[in-house]
Amino acid sequence: MERRGAEVRYVKTSEGLEVDFLAQHRAAGEELIQVGADLSAVETLARELRALGAAAKEHPRAVRRLLVLDRDGLARVREPGVEAQPAQEWLLTVPREQLET
Repeated sequence: MERRGAEVRYVKTSEGLEVDFLAQHRAAGEELIQVGADLSAVETLARELRALGAAAKEHPRAVRRLLVLDRDGLARVREPGVEAQPAQEWLLTVPREQLET
């Protein structure tokens, strides 16, 4: 499936963990995207980050991104190498490669 100028697919790691999206951008490389609706539970945040970490082993050049639906959840994400941002902000941002065309 293609979205936002990238080939997008679901990822299941060799460890059996799931990441919502792997976006393969033509010009900008790969991006692992995990979406968290409610990260208020420590276990939920840990599970989302564990899946991103496992997928990063299989896609080492990919940017790891955690999109949060609850802005309060953003403050809880303190994981080196993980870019966390509000989902609505990400959805409204035009990808860099689309600006250059």
